[in-house]
Amino acid sequence: MNSIPVVGTKPRLFGSLAGSAWWTKPIRAERMAAFRIGMGLALLVDIFCFYLPSVHDFFGGNSLGSPEIFAGRLADFGRWSLLGGISDVERMRAALSVWAAAALLLTLGVYPRVCAAIAWMLAVSVQNANFYLHNSGDNVRNIGLFYLMLAPCGAAWTLDGLRRRLRSGPARPVLIYPWPVRLLTVQLATIYFMNGAYKFAGGDWRNGQVMHDVLGHIGWTRFPTDALPIPEAAIVAMTWTTLCWELGFPLLMLIPRLRLPTLLIGVSFHLGTMALFQIAMFPIYMLCLYLPLAPWEACDRRLDGAVR
Repeated sequence: MNSIPVVGTKPRLFGSLAGSAWWTKPIRAERMAAFRIGMGLALLVDIFCFYLPSVHDFFGGNSLGSPEIFAGRLADFGRWSLLGGISDVERMRAALSVWAAAALLLTLGVYPRVCAAIAWMLAVSVQNANFYLHNSGDNVRNIGLFYLMLAPCGAAWTLDGLRRRLRSGPARPVLIYPWPVRLLTVQLATIYFMNGAYKFAGGDWRNGQVMHDVLGHIGWTRFPTDALPIPEAAIVAMTWTTLCWELGFPLLMLIPRLRLPTLLIGVSFHLGTMALFQIAMFPIYMLCLYLPLAPWEACDRRLDGAVR
């Protein structure tokens, strides 16, 4: 019987990591494929709903992102943009169109790592071309695209793979080395813990006042406070629940019985903030980080049954 193929780069691990199955045992390729598709679709929504409709306002001469505004920022070491200094709006529109094409091909799995690299370079370039336009969600987007250009994200659920299935029937499962999924998990835990530590340092978070202020701020909330008659005690509880969950996320993920509830709380948290607050694409990109943690191989088996 032929062994299941393992694709991608095998990392060189040392010490306890080399003996850890969590870091070394291959996993199904569908997990990174789901992350690739999620990030590609989120990026398409971002480009077509946010960037392209307002390109004249955000980029080019006499706009909020006029080149001279951020020329000093780009002069700093380590900051760069392929779009720096461009005043022609049509050239910016063309660059955004290339970005959208890369996102589409990434979603379909056509040269996914190349498309991820193009999407990442343009994502960084767009962010540095108008830095004030972006928030933490865009940082998560850039991180996700960076992982995709390094990881074997095209080993499953690609357009070519779907064509082969339709012609030849169910395909053999493919495994990948787990390091990209594990690093994304560590990345997720780090984001939450650092957010929680930063919030805990603020007095308004510790006394439960922040959530009350945000829900009453017209620049943040989608609904007026009289449309959300939430008791003050519940608002304080929401604030402290957020703090405890973010600070405890790394530890909770280490306990097998608490792992699934912790992730479900995270999904509910981001869906709730997306419904309540005007925070652009941040919750969607954060939800993409959850995709590699789901058992997508079960869906693949059902797809094989449908092909039969």
